[in-house]
Amino acid sequence: MNFSSITNFSWSGSWDWLVIFVFLAIAFIYGLSMGRNRIAIVILGTYFSFLLTKYFPWSGLSFAGIKGVPASTAQIFIFLAIILGFYFLIPHSALGSAMRLRGRGKGNWWQALILSLLQIGLTVAIVINFLSDKIIAGLSPLAKTIFIGPLPFFLWLLLPILAIMFLRRRRYEVEE
Repeated sequence: MNFSSITNFSWSGSWDWLVIFVFLAIAFIYGLSMGRNRIAIVILGTYFSFLLTKYFPWSGLSFAGIKGVPASTAQIFIFLAIILGFYFLIPHSALGSAMRLRGRGKGNWWQALILSLLQIGLTVAIVINFLSDKIIAGLSPLAKTIFIGPLPFFLWLLLPILAIMFLRRRRYEVEE
């Protein structure tokens, strides 16, 4: 991973810093409004949606007129639609009961902020993964450093799961 592009940034004339500040503000508002449990549900739905969209046997649908993998915009739409479906299904499933994912959760605000940052980053990394090389080439150097490549993509896949595992509720919250 090449970090030289991060150290060479200046505050003057760079839209990257504005994007980062807007990203942090959106993540903060999103995290506070959703709560830890709902963000965990969206993270799990994101993983399931990515696997289903990425590894769906599109060639098996030739009888329906689908000749191959759909365009990147269609894949992104399908990916987001499946996340929405899982958002409504997981809380009412055995998985939601096993993980005690009912309601917003009583976590600290900083837990919701961390999970929302990781969830948004994971979603952006996956959406970029669906894009064509031509579109990816037009992204800023900072975006390429943070989201593109095997190591950044692996880290975006790994960090949300680790956060869900280690940002647990305190013992007295679990027993309520």
